[in-house]
Amino acid sequence: MLNLFRISFKKTNECIILVVPLVIFLSVLSWYFNFARFSIDELKELIFAAVTLYVMFCGFLASWLYMAKKALAHSKKVFVFDKDKVKSLQKLILSLPKGVGRLFMPVMSATALYLFVYTVIFFVVNYFISKFVGVLDFSEFNIKFLALSSREFLSIINGLEPNEIKVLEMWYFTMKISMALVSFVSILWIPEIVYSKKNAFVSLKNSIKKVFSNFGNVLFLYFYIILIILLLSALNSVFWHSTLFAFLALLLTYYFFVYVVVLLFTYYERNFD
Repeated sequence: MLNLFRISFKKTNECIILVVPLVIFLSVLSWYFNFARFSIDELKELIFAAVTLYVMFCGFLASWLYMAKKALAHSKKVFVFDKDKVKSLQKLILSLPKGVGRLFMPVMSATALYLFVYTVIFFVVNYFISKFVGVLDFSEFNIKFLALSSREFLSIINGLEPNEIKVLEMWYFTMKISMALVSFVSILWIPEIVYSKKNAFVSLKNSIKKVFSNFGNVLFLYFYIILIILLLSALNSVFWHSTLFAFLALLLTYYFFVYVVVLLFTYYERNFD
C-alpha cells in the first residue's frame, strides 16, 4: 500500500492537467452560485437554479472522471516523438465531452442516491437525538450554518444553552460517524462506475463486494484519505487570514483532490481491472 501511495504521487504529477478543468469548473460554479443567490426571489427560480447546478455538477463530474481515467492511461504510454505526445494530449482534452455521453446517467444516479441517503441519515439522526438526548431546533439556524461566516457561526454557537450545545455536539458526532460509514462502504463506487461502465446500482453492489473482499487494504486506504482531508482542513483553517497562504492552501487542495482520484483509480486498476 505504501508503494501505491508513492506511485500515485508520481502519476498525479503526470496527470496534473486534470487540475485545469477542475479549477475552471469550480470558478464557473462559484460565479453561478453567487449570481443565483442574489437574484432569486421566487420558489420556481430557486428550483430552476438548483436543478441547473445539479445538472452542471453531474455533467462536469462525468466528463472529468472519464478524463481522469484517460489521463492515467496516457501516463503509462512511452512517446518517442514530442508530436505524438502532443496528439495524445489533444485526444485527452477532447475526451471531456465523450465522458458526458458515457458516464452522465450513472453519475447522475449515483449523486442522486448519495443525496437521498444523506437526507435519510439527517432525518433518522435528528429523530433519535430528539428522542433520547434532546430537541435541537433547526428552523432558526440551519440555513445560517451553511451561509454565514465562521465568526458569525461561532457567535451562534456561543449563544446556545449548555444543554443545546450538548445536543448539537451529539448530533454532529452521530452525523459524522454515519456519513463516514457511508463513505467507506461506497469508496470504490465511482471507480466501479468509471471502469465497469454499468449502471449506478449494479456498480454500487459490485463495489461493496470489492470493499469487503479486500477489507484490510480498503480500510487502510480510507484512513489515509481521511488523514489527507484532515491535514488540508487544518491548513485552510490556519492560513485563512493570509491571502498568500490561503491561496497556496487552495492550490494544495486542488492537487490533493486530483491525487485522491488518481489513488483510487490506481488501486482499482491494480486489484480489479
